[in-house]
Amino acid sequence: MRRNTVRRIAAAGMTALMSLGMVSGYAMAETAEGSESSFRDELPEDFKISIMLSDFVGNPNSGEYGQMIHDRLVEITGYDFEITWITSSNYNEKISTVLASGISAMPMIMKLNTQSGVVVQAAASDAFWAIEDWMWDSETYPYISQAKKEIEDNFTINGHIYGLHNMSSALGRYGFGYRADWAEALGLDAPKTIDDVYEMLYAFTYGDPDGNGVDDTYGLNLCSYTGPLNLMQTWFGCGNGWVDDGEGNLVPVHMTEEYMEALEWFKKLYDDGLITNDWAIRDTGTWKDDNCNSKAGAYADCLDDVRIIWDYYVENEIPSVLDDGEYASMGMVSGISKDGTDAKTLACVSKNFFVVTKAAESEAEAQACLDFLDKLCCDEALMLINYGIEGVNWELNENGDVVRINGDDASVSKSYQGLDQLAPYIPNKYATNYTYDVDERTQMQNDRWEEGANYVVYNPALGYLTNSETYIAMGGNLDLIIEDARTQYIVGQIDEAGLQDAWDLWYTSGGEQVMEEINEMYHADLERE
Repeated sequence: MRRNTVRRIAAAGMTALMSLGMVSGYAMAETAEGSESSFRDELPEDFKISIMLSDFVGNPNSGEYGQMIHDRLVEITGYDFEITWITSSNYNEKISTVLASGISAMPMIMKLNTQSGVVVQAAASDAFWAIEDWMWDSETYPYISQAKKEIEDNFTINGHIYGLHNMSSALGRYGFGYRADWAEALGLDAPKTIDDVYEMLYAFTYGDPDGNGVDDTYGLNLCSYTGPLNLMQTWFGCGNGWVDDGEGNLVPVHMTEEYMEALEWFKKLYDDGLITNDWAIRDTGTWKDDNCNSKAGAYADCLDDVRIIWDYYVENEIPSVLDDGEYASMGMVSGISKDGTDAKTLACVSKNFFVVTKAAESEAEAQACLDFLDKLCCDEALMLINYGIEGVNWELNENGDVVRINGDDASVSKSYQGLDQLAPYIPNKYATNYTYDVDERTQMQNDRWEEGANYVVYNPALGYLTNSETYIAMGGNLDLIIEDARTQYIVGQIDEAGLQDAWDLWYTSGGEQVMEEINEMYHADLERE
C-alpha cells in the first residue's frame, strides 16, 4: 500500500476514532453513575496514571501513529497515563532500584517479571496495595474479575493478593507434538494415553517411519532443559512441582508414587533407545534440529514450538513420506492420560504480574489503576494493543478476517509495537469480536491451547515458595538436587539407592525447612477459607 493511501485511510480512521471516542465518553459517563462513581468522584482533577514497563522492541508505541493510539487508549479507559519504558536487559535491575528508593520513586503501576526477595519484601513492607477486596467485583471490573484464583494465589503474601496476573501466554500452552505423516504411514492415531505415546515413540524408532529402509530415526527429542520431563510427569498424576498429599499437606512431587512411576517410564524410554543417549548434555539452542531434520518424530513442550517445526517443513518444502506433493506435518495433543480419561498437562503460568504501588496515594487512586487495567482488556483496546489501527496496521480480507498490513514500514508498525506489555489479557489475549487470518498450523496450535486449558495442573505451592525464607535462599540448589538425580537415574548413573540418597540430601539441605514453611502458610490459608 502506498504512503498517500495510508494517509487517506489514517485520516478516515481518525474521524472514526473521534466518533467512537464520543460514544465511549458517553458510555464512561453512564458507567461513572454506577459502581465506579464512588472512587472516580474522589480522584484529583489532574489524575494521571504512571506506569513502568519493559521495552523489548526499542521505541515502543512511537512512529507516525503512536500518539493516535495512545490518545485512543485514553478515551477507551477514561484515564490519562504515561509509560516509562525500560530496556528489557536492565528491567530487573531497575525494579530493584525503584523498590529500594521508596514510594516517591515508584510509578503507580509496575509490571514485575520476577518474584525475587526484594519484590516480596516490598509487598510485605506495604509498598503495594492489596487488591483482593476489589478485583473480584465483576460489576466494577468485568474483565479482571475473571482471573483464575489458582494463578492469583501465586502472588499472595500474608493472605493478601498483591499482583494481577498477566495472561500473555496461553494457560494450555504445553503439550505433545508428533510427526503426523510418520504416524499415518505407520497406522497410528493421535495418542491419548501413556501407552499410546510409548507405542508411537517405539514405532518412530524401529518402524522405519520415513520408509527409506535405514535405521536413522528415533522417537522423542529431548535436551538438557528438563521442562519436558516436568510436563510428562503430570500425565501420571503426580502433580506440578508440589501436590496436596490428600491429608491436607503440600509435598514435593518426588515424594509421590506417581513420580516414581513416571521416572521408571522415562528410564524405559532411555533403555529402549527411544531417546538419544546424549540427550542430557544436548544444547537447548539446537533442540529442534533433530525434528526439523527428520531424525526425531516427537517433541514435548510448548505447542508453539511444535508449530515452528511444522513451519520449517513448509518453508523448506520438506516432503511428506505419504506424498511427495505434500509437505511434512506435525500433529498436536494437549493432554495425555494414564487410562484414556482425565487427561493432564502442565499449566503455563508465567511470573509476570502487575502491582499497584502506594504511589497511588488513596484507595480511590488504587481502584482507578485497577479500572484502567480492566478496561485495557476490552475488545477495542485489545485490537489497538495487538494490531494497531484499522486501515493503517490491519484490515479485513475478503473473508472478513483480520490481516496485518504495512508491516515493512517502521513508522507505521512502531505505532502499536511494545503495547503488548500493557494489558493483563484477562480473560483472553485477543479481541473476541473478530476472526483472524491464520494458517492451518497456527489454527491447530490455537485450538490445542484452548483445549489444554481444561487439562492444566497447577502448582499449589508456587505462591508460598516465594514467601519461604529457606526457599528464597536455597531453592535453586534444592531444585537442582532433584533434577540432577532424576536425570542420573534415567541414564543409569544411579540406582534406586542413589536416588533415595539424593532425596535425603534434599531433605537435610533445607527441604525439610521448606516443607515446614510452605505448610504453615498453606494451613493458615485453609483456615481462612
